[in-house]
Amino acid sequence: MDAQSRQILASLLSEPERLSTNAYDRETHSHDESFCAPHVPEVVIWPKTTAEISRILAWASAERVPVTAWGGGSSLEGNPIPLHGGIVLDLLQMSAVLEVLPSDMQVRVQPGLTGDALNQALAPAGLFFPVLPSSANVATLGGMLANNAGGIHAVKYGGIRDYVLQLEVVLASGEIIRTGSRSFKTAVGYDLGSLFIGSEGTLGTVSYTHLRA
Repeated sequence: MDAQSRQILASLLSEPERLSTNAYDRETHSHDESFCAPHVPEVVIWPKTTAEISRILAWASAERVPVTAWGGGSSLEGNPIPLHGGIVLDLLQMSAVLEVLPSDMQVRVQPGLTGDALNQALAPAGLFFPVLPSSANVATLGGMLANNAGGIHAVKYGGIRDYVLQLEVVLASGEIIRTGSRSFKTAVGYDLGSLFIGSEGTLGTVSYTHLRA
């Protein structure tokens, strides 16, 4: 990736310093916790908004630059490794609990939030989110959605797919879509959300999710 391309990418962010090409950041995002061979990306970007993700993916699609989403980097299967270099989109700065709805037993969160942080936010409302992997202190909701995580409690509580009500997803083209609704059950329309859960980031980048708790 040449200097002009990096400059264009930096201009798509409200804070250009959230794009890095230094060796440490690139090496850190070249491997996960698996035994898979590392692959170093050309740049690492930390978006903070859905709009920034949209602009980055639209540019990358037009320029045919590969993009790999990154959460906690705790995968044991090589999912977040950027096999073809390009851009790593690190979502850890999108880690907010947007809204807790105790009476509805629901919560809206960004993809960079860890499982443990989610349950800390839910505890004052007397709620908890049970379908977490053993790495919930570092694993993010975005990564869990991408892998349809369930953890050791899945036999009793089910997998994360059973708790997703609504998703906001940025497609490779930069288009932003929303799937599902706040209703626990609906018989209207296609269940598009289930396409993205377990797709390992190949169909789009989740920018927020509305969950049962």
